[in-house]
Amino acid sequence: MREEQKDAGVTADESHSVRLRAVISWVVVIILICFGAFMLYKLTNFHNTPGDYWRIMVKEQFPVLVGLPMAGLGSLFVTLILRISTGPIEFEIGGLKFKGGAAPIVFWIICFMVIVLSINLLWQN
Repeated sequence: MREEQKDAGVTADESHSVRLRAVISWVVVIILICFGAFMLYKLTNFHNTPGDYWRIMVKEQFPVLVGLPMAGLGSLFVTLILRISTGPIEFEIGGLKFKGGAAPIVFWIICFMVIVLSINLLWQN
């Protein structure tokens, strides 16, 4: 009887831990969305600053000043949503298996590099 109670307690604790991680992940996703929206709002109001420094900088370096940070946030968003919807991330590329803590990091790097490459290919000089 005691062993059954211990087993039930472990699964209840694990269930609570999984729910807590899911809630925290969703909170991070909502914070990322709010932060991205706030930064885009601030970007539209940069003309209120004195001088032309920021206006010229944003015009000339838009992919660097806006694209790269948004690519990082977008990659984190995709990684978190994937983890929330499917659980722990595990994948294999060219014979290398990624699981545990390395898988989300490698997946984020791949997503980030793909988004940055897309920005680079699509941006007109």
